[in-house]
Amino acid sequence: MDISIYFFVPSCTYKICTQLTIAIDVLLIFVYYYGQDHEDINPDNRKEVLPMRKGCAVLSFFAAFTILCWLATPPLVEVSFLYQLSQLLAALALVGFACANFITTRHPLIDNLFNGLDKGYLAHKWLSVSSVVLVITHLITINLSRHAEQGTTRGMTQDLSGASEAENIFTHIGIPSLILFVVLVLIALFAKKLNYQRWKSAHKFMLVPYAVGLVHYYGSSVYGTFNFTTFSVWLNIFNSVGVLSALYSIFLYEKIAFPFRYKVSSLRSVSKDSLEITGTATGKGLSCQPGQFVFLKIPGKSSRIPGTTTSFPSHPFTVSNTPQSGTHKGTLQFTIKNLGDHTAALIKTLQIDTPFAVSTPHGRFDYTRGSRHQIWIAGGIGITPFRSFYLTDIPKDYSIDCFYAYHGEAEGVYLEEMRTLEKDNLRLHLIDDTEQGFLTVDTIKDRISGEEPVDIYFCGPHPMRENLRKNLRNSGIRVLGFHFEAFQFGR
Repeated sequence: MDISIYFFVPSCTYKICTQLTIAIDVLLIFVYYYGQDHEDINPDNRKEVLPMRKGCAVLSFFAAFTILCWLATPPLVEVSFLYQLSQLLAALALVGFACANFITTRHPLIDNLFNGLDKGYLAHKWLSVSSVVLVITHLITINLSRHAEQGTTRGMTQDLSGASEAENIFTHIGIPSLILFVVLVLIALFAKKLNYQRWKSAHKFMLVPYAVGLVHYYGSSVYGTFNFTTFSVWLNIFNSVGVLSALYSIFLYEKIAFPFRYKVSSLRSVSKDSLEITGTATGKGLSCQPGQFVFLKIPGKSSRIPGTTTSFPSHPFTVSNTPQSGTHKGTLQFTIKNLGDHTAALIKTLQIDTPFAVSTPHGRFDYTRGSRHQIWIAGGIGITPFRSFYLTDIPKDYSIDCFYAYHGEAEGVYLEEMRTLEKDNLRLHLIDDTEQGFLTVDTIKDRISGEEPVDIYFCGPHPMRENLRKNLRNSGIRVLGFHFEAFQFGR
């Protein structure tokens, strides 16, 4: 059969599809730049950039191929072009939701595609938002097609069984699904006042509107959802991935994604509200790179928070002393600050010999991928990844200035350790804001030597980061990249 007949569509189809593709690419470019962990990148220093582009390129391919499959597959009943377009919008939404669900599995592939799980979650956020927008547009185009067809044949409003849309229950469950999606997405977007666990719990309910939306698709699509066509096969693959990913994330992840088991061997207070936790492996130990983080959980009855009936949930923490580094070689170490949510509960829960489990490592916060001249900036508990850096052997051809800002001697983490640290190519600058004021770009500029371009690595409070980034633009410091991780919850 000559497949060219499949591409016989109104001439406006190609214009609309081109506009859709451009809109999707613009969205993905926004995700890319919004999610970057750096700015002012030198064109010759692309090692950090390419992995994030890889993830956006994959998403762009998925969207473009979905459009091609739609073009190549005619509907099973005669419907208007506008109605066909509404089906394409729904298909793109399903692909977006499936990709967003896969990101929540925290598969190592996400780190590789998006240059770190943190930026993968930014892609997850905007994929979810854009998919909801596509569903809303899908609903609008369907209503427009109905109005356009009023007074003409009702063929377009019939499903394969001959029942009218008014009689087909599957066509009416899409709106409740959309409403619930919108509510949950808004909660996720404006959840700054929620603690980490409540934010996670709100996300679990996403499975409900997603499942209802799938039932709506399989019951009302005019493209033969179980026919062996490129469009239906392509969407069935993504729907399967989306469902399996959601089920794994909600029901299986906490049970099977923590293969590395430890028990607490040491607890040490390292500042007023910060606790150093050292664990010794009871089985296979974790291998990770300095600067990476893991999700930590306490299994079984040991997870019960004292004085409550609730258990400590899994939580992301930076590894402050990697298994390959420092004086604690062969162990795993975290430094946790009491932030008043489940971090406070964890500190109350842990005792010597308390078992805990950790996930595989995540993150691409790696100074060795930057230039040879660097500035490290840490605020408060944000010193933890830099501690894992300086406890390893820093390559001799690197020249680094490390600024650590803290609020009073009692709040400073690892101050004595840093004061006795001796490394020829690492210069430490301790900034007590109760005596010296807040760390500013002028202070940084006065204390660094040389005019070489630098990569800046930052870990600390969000307001501090944004203030420094803003003032660095006109500081005269030649910044190749400003690197940070984008997590707002849990660390």
